[in-house]
Amino acid sequence: MTEDEFKSAVQNILMMQNNNDQNFQILQAQIDNLQKQINDLNDLKEMFRLPKPQNKDRKLFDTDEADTSND
Repeated sequence: MTEDEFKSAVQNILMMQNNNDQNFQILQAQIDNLQKQINDLNDLKEMFRLPKPQNKDRKLFDTDEADTSND
């Protein structure tokens, strides 16, 4: 390997590292944005107090079946 080839290889490695750093910054900004959106949605859910999924099939009111049959 000549000195010029070595310099070129080092230059390519440095360019790749720079690209990796830039891509990491872009990805980190996207992750931060998604986390903010998740937090905002969780805040909205709390604000409207959406029911828990396990309660979706629950009866609306407790009823006494014996009382309704006497009507």
